[in-house]
Amino acid sequence: MRCFVARQAILDSQGNPFGYELLFRTSLENRFPEMGAEDATRRLMAEQFLSQKIEDLVGQALCFVNFPDSLIREDMRDSFAQQQLVVEILENATPDMALLESVKLLKKSGFKTALDDHIPSQQWEKFFPFIDFIKLDLRELSMAECASFIKTYQRHSHIKFIAEKVENQQEYTDAKAAGFDLFQGYYFQQPQVISRRILTTDEMTGFELLSAVNEPELDYDKLTELFSQDLSLSYYLLRHVNSLHSGYKQKNIDNLRNAIVFLGHQQLRRFTALMMTAYISKNKNIELYRISMIRAKWCELLAEKVCPHLQDDAFICGLFSLLDTLLERPIADILPHLSVTEPVQQALLEQKGQLGFLMGMMQDQEQANWPMLEQRLTFANLNQHDSSQFYEQAIQWSKQLTDRHHV
Repeated sequence: MRCFVARQAILDSQGNPFGYELLFRTSLENRFPEMGAEDATRRLMAEQFLSQKIEDLVGQALCFVNFPDSLIREDMRDSFAQQQLVVEILENATPDMALLESVKLLKKSGFKTALDDHIPSQQWEKFFPFIDFIKLDLRELSMAECASFIKTYQRHSHIKFIAEKVENQQEYTDAKAAGFDLFQGYYFQQPQVISRRILTTDEMTGFELLSAVNEPELDYDKLTELFSQDLSLSYYLLRHVNSLHSGYKQKNIDNLRNAIVFLGHQQLRRFTALMMTAYISKNKNIELYRISMIRAKWCELLAEKVCPHLQDDAFICGLFSLLDTLLERPIADILPHLSVTEPVQQALLEQKGQLGFLMGMMQDQEQANWPMLEQRLTFANLNQHDSSQFYEQAIQWSKQLTDRHHV
């Protein structure tokens, strides 16, 4: 899934980026969508701050985000990291005591705050000790009014004044003379719409499940809750377990908790990894998912001969070997979400270690790099027949699994 955000720089007097205002978008079209301000802010925060690293979008700069009055009063201090976020209080907010208390709590928790499109009013003065930035719109206030306001409130030395909607060189020169510290507007940069790849709810559920099943001790209550949150996962789990269970000639397992217990730790870990990769491949080239499954089994079969103690890790390594392509993100950004062992991390990140060696062997065969493959096979005490046989077995296994689950 892709999300969209418009980013407009806020510059210091030397023209260096001090921060960016982030504006919610639903496409590459650079306009605010037809939706409420509160919903837009919730989605922007979820997509840009919770689903991925904000540093990838703005580096170490500050992020100025519009927060409607109602959201500020909700006390969302525990929902977001505060280091880079500047909460912009909109001009239509009601400056009552309840809002003031909310702003005080934000400041106490380490958040920075700004008054957006501020229109001078005595009602807001009690907020100034807890405000870091005041943004004045040059289309709403004259330069003389701005200069007078800045001069009056310069005694609040902690406040930086931002000139908004600077549209030409003369306005920039006049704004500096008026005492503004920071500058934003079309003269410097129009908002740039950026598209970013984020994980869908299904994918996030998969990652959360994978983390849970890789704990040393399984929390069956937590696992049952996670599976029950997703209809598809529940369906596939019960179907998979009952296909395995049918040989026992007992009645079907129709309870999620019993199904989880029946699978056991190792098989549950493998099932979850398979399903997570399937979810990520939704709406993408299904061939990538097919290759991932082939690699999983292929790598496991090779490990059985070369490094039997790493068979389980080899399966996961092969299965996740195309995650960077499926998620359109560097594997180094993906691995923190995954509970994988050190050998798997080493192989996926650097193609090192015994699993990295097996990954190289598979890639050599896929790319018909026969001289290099021959060297690897000789080193591992294998031959071309072994390698081809394992590959064919992996293809047949992946086909059976796909047919069974209709993934």
